[in-house]
Amino acid sequence: MEKKYHFIGIGGIGMSGLARLLLQKKKQVSGSDIAESKLIEHLRKEGAKVHLGHLASHIDREMTVVYNTDIKKNFNPEYQSALDLGCACLHRSEMLVELMKEHLVLAVAGTHGKTTTTSLLTWVLESGEQSPSFMIGGIVPSLRVNASYGSGIHFVIEACESDGTFKNYYPYGGIVTNIDFDHMDYYGTKEKLIEAFRSFMGQVSSDQHLFWCGDDPHLLEIQPKGMCYGFGDHCQLKIVNYVQNQWSICFDIQFREKVFPGIEVSLTGKHNALNAAAVFGLALTLGIDEKAIRKGLASFPGVMRRCEKKGEHQGVLFLDDYGHHPTEISATLKGIREAIGERRLVVIYQPHRYSRAKMCAGLYEQVFNDADLLFVTEIYAANEDPIEGVSHSQILAEVPKGRFLSRAAAADTLVSLLRPHDVVVTLGAGDITKLGDEIIKQLFNRPLSKWKVALIFGGASVEHEVSLLSVKHIADSLRPGYYDIERFYISKKGYWNYQGQATQLQEKEDDGPLISDQVMERLSACDISFPVLHGTYGEDGTIQGFFELLKKPYVGCDYRSAALCMDKVATKRLLLQEGIPTSPFVTFSRYEWCKSRKMCLDKTKELTYPLFVKPSHLGSSIGVKKVNHSRDLEEAIRDAFRFDTNVLVENGIDGREIEFAVLGNDCPVVFPPGEILTGGKVYSYEDKYSVNGMKTNPKAPLSFKQLEEGMNLVKHAYKTCFCMGMARVDTFLDTDGRFWLNEINPIPGFTHNSLYPVICSVNGLQSQDLVDRLIILGLHRRRVLDSLEVRADCVC
Repeated sequence: MEKKYHFIGIGGIGMSGLARLLLQKKKQVSGSDIAESKLIEHLRKEGAKVHLGHLASHIDREMTVVYNTDIKKNFNPEYQSALDLGCACLHRSEMLVELMKEHLVLAVAGTHGKTTTTSLLTWVLESGEQSPSFMIGGIVPSLRVNASYGSGIHFVIEACESDGTFKNYYPYGGIVTNIDFDHMDYYGTKEKLIEAFRSFMGQVSSDQHLFWCGDDPHLLEIQPKGMCYGFGDHCQLKIVNYVQNQWSICFDIQFREKVFPGIEVSLTGKHNALNAAAVFGLALTLGIDEKAIRKGLASFPGVMRRCEKKGEHQGVLFLDDYGHHPTEISATLKGIREAIGERRLVVIYQPHRYSRAKMCAGLYEQVFNDADLLFVTEIYAANEDPIEGVSHSQILAEVPKGRFLSRAAAADTLVSLLRPHDVVVTLGAGDITKLGDEIIKQLFNRPLSKWKVALIFGGASVEHEVSLLSVKHIADSLRPGYYDIERFYISKKGYWNYQGQATQLQEKEDDGPLISDQVMERLSACDISFPVLHGTYGEDGTIQGFFELLKKPYVGCDYRSAALCMDKVATKRLLLQEGIPTSPFVTFSRYEWCKSRKMCLDKTKELTYPLFVKPSHLGSSIGVKKVNHSRDLEEAIRDAFRFDTNVLVENGIDGREIEFAVLGNDCPVVFPPGEILTGGKVYSYEDKYSVNGMKTNPKAPLSFKQLEEGMNLVKHAYKTCFCMGMARVDTFLDTDGRFWLNEINPIPGFTHNSLYPVICSVNGLQSQDLVDRLIILGLHRRRVLDSLEVRADCVC
């Protein structure tokens, strides 16, 4: 008689995989569970008979009954009926052993990272045309299932340590990712947990095909056989030159006296670099072609519920992750933060099981540091009975920035809170995985609130007209679905006029206060200000200081760096102190000039002609004169004093004018530069903004070495001057190939012809994306400041 198999709890990820393998062997499969699920739906389509609810009548004496550790044997009617009828009863691990016979088993174990690593290994073996069988505790979208038989000799399994049954496996090779103190309700002591891993690793038959993480202190304590991998110098397979670029990582591997450079993986975080390195090493020792391994790692589609992208709607990205242990959560959030940069990260954490919450008490303090907003729901019981004194409140006590959010109210609350550019991640092993879909469903009928952006332009500066040109380009680049624009025009005399949504400038007579109550009310109602004010009274830190007093976010450098960068003399002195080359110069004030012209002119004798004379606090080349002979120097200085109280005189640099666009707060990005084709002439105000102005090249022809040197120097200068948000950094490249820093512009021109936005565009950051990034950076800086103020309040 043909064997029949019945699974108690067939809808679980592991049990459903076993059932699927038996169905592929054309066996009769039935099972029961307490609720419908997609896994059950798929099993029915494949031929399984599935009951809802556990009843003794589901069992007959010809069945082999498969159970897992979670079932309560004394109370489950199907298990008790199986005993009464004399049925064979197999634990899921014993069933898996039966199904793996005649295969070379590759087992992946470890407290964290098992599912991802098992999936990655399976995918790489598929890429190497090995057609492995596999049993995974998750679903790889491109494999479509969590378990399947292949035609090859290898059988890849996820060896779960939660109940100690991974000691039932005697694999050929494998990977052990780490040991952390989870499932202590089963083990009781850390010594017993470590001993279980020691026993499992001792059962691997091929030493050269066992890879264990050398960065894990508990595995180092065991010192098992096999190969250790990691970032540490002691590792036999060593990861070096690790970088993350948004949603992918890249690194080199040193293994067996050979370097394998530029390994790309479609995952985030150092923890996944470790997982991928272990897979690379194991696959290589199995004889898989290196190109196939690389292809598999680069093309890996990820695992459902492992930093899974659920969708993006109205500029909000929704992610979902199974992580429920503090160590897993911390690694996942660090990887996400690296990928999203300064976007607001909204985390909703659902603790899993009362026993685990009790065990993890005291481990959460630093776990959510990368979250901007943290919500903690009730504990997901997973059929456990409550434990007295154990609740979500314990976690919130450890993480003061967290807030309680009931699971039932989560979708409604978040829909009212979220804004464009947010990233939402749901964390936990329970039904929190459904929340992202619930929110997206609501958003189809209820659009998010837009950001209200105050565009502030004009200004009481000689660069007033430049501002009018720049603001139009910025306004055209603001996405209508993300932003509502409020316009504030400042007249040449410094009077503020509220323009509202109007695109045409509405000149008003200057009278009354510089800023009326109505303008202040409108300005305060905006979420973020975008100052488009060049030169004095805007680019020099004054408007930024005003926003700081209002405690409102704004785009661009803060008041300190803006003031510093617009003071050419202060900038040069600071750059020189940091060893950054800048043209030799002298400076004097209007007072010093009036008191003794001779003394001021004598200062310039240490310089070499041609000289450049500049107002110290202006941009757009206003008041700048090139002087080729001493007889013309006094006139140029007098002209510069028309615009400023301080004048700078510096050596001219014989070379090319190279301009760099820089973007970012703590981790600035320097784009490959553009070039002003001056032909040795002064790049004047008219050249910058007239139709027939000087030609520019948004991609300066430079060697790789020059690019690297210039970009490194500019990043150093940007950080030295404490810049944030954005800046255009102007340099000279002399005839000897040496870069000289000229000046830093905190609010560069934003016209259609201005080099800053054009450089960004030719390097892949189009105007809409650039403006988005600038707003994200401004919002981020304000959040950081607000968090400091919260801590200051706590201290007081």
